Amino acid sequence: MHPTVTFAALLAALSQSAPVMAQGIALQTAVYQERVGDGGRTIVPAARLMPGDRVVTILTWIAPHSGTYTAVSAVPSRLALESTSREGLEVSTDGGRSWRRLADTDAVPAGTTHIRWRLTGGEGRLSYRAVVH
Repeated sequence: MHPTVTFAALLAALSQSAPVMAQGIALQTAVYQERVGDGGRTIVPAARLMPGDRVVTILTWIAPHSGTYTAVSAVPSRLALESTSREGLEVSTDGGRSWRRLADTDAVPAGTTHIRWRLTGGEGRLSYRAVVH
C-alpha cells in the first residue's frame, strides 16, 4: 500500500470541514503541516501526510455561556504528540480508561491516545504539535 493512501485516512480523521455540534457546542478541527526553512517555521494546510511529517492541529469551539464542559478528543494512532498549547490538559495512554494531568505542555507522554480538557462558555482554542508515524 502506498504511504499517502494510508495517511489520507489519517488526514480525513483529523480534519473536518463542517463544525461538529454536541450539547450546543460547535467544535471545528484544522490540520496544518509544519515546515522549517530559512525563514523559520511556517504552517500550511495539510494536503497529504507522510511518515516523519510534523503537524499542528488546532481545535476551536464555541460553547453556551451558561455552563462548564469536559471535552475529550481521540488522538489518531498514527500521531505521536509532542506538545500542547494548554496548561491543565489531561492525557490518557490507555484509550481513555485513566487520566493524568500534564505537568509540562512540552512533555506529552509517548503513546497518548486521548486528550481531555475543561471548557467554559464562550470561544476557545487548543492546539497540539505531533509527528506522523
